[in-house]
Amino acid sequence: MDSAEDGEREQILRVATRLFAALGYDSTSTQQIAEAAGLDVATVSAHFADKRELYLAVMAEAHRILAAVIEPCCDALRAASPEGKAEALYRFIDGYFEVCLEYPEIPSLWMHRWLADASDISDLEAMSALPLTRYAVDAVATVAAPVDADPLFITYTMVWCIHGFSLSGVLDKTGRRRRLDDDAATARFRAHLHQLLARALGLA
Repeated sequence: MDSAEDGEREQILRVATRLFAALGYDSTSTQQIAEAAGLDVATVSAHFADKRELYLAVMAEAHRILAAVIEPCCDALRAASPEGKAEALYRFIDGYFEVCLEYPEIPSLWMHRWLADASDISDLEAMSALPLTRYAVDAVATVAAPVDADPLFITYTMVWCIHGFSLSGVLDKTGRRRRLDDDAATARFRAHLHQLLARALGLA
């Protein structure tokens, strides 16, 4: 592809990511994606055969972004000395959280799947989510085993909490939702998650 075609493909991916994250796969049409990208359907189809292929490309990029951060954090957690486990755990938590801060579409894309969006694409979890989840759980197991904690649910507790905060925030005293763009709420949530998981793992 020349640079113009590369630019079109990246524009389509960006727009599709935004729409799939906001509306879900089932509620987003190729026509909507084309219009939002300033292109016609034929141009979108020249890059991606159908909506399924485009969705898989979006989810593959989300997986790549997550893996690039999570895998090094997991490796550091495995390699940490007993005295360094708490700090390695915090870096692991922060790594995942910071991905969601920078790419809020990622938790939204997965939340839609948790609610049975794109249910006809049933092998996506096995292809991408499961290997990365296992990698994370295996790393957490090195910290969980000494205190007989459940590494799977420790890992999912982190994911559920971060996704929940990313998408819904918390209510303040006036009833306003404090979300990812609220620095004070974000700092408070981060500190809470550090404390929650460190205590569950006997590190605090």
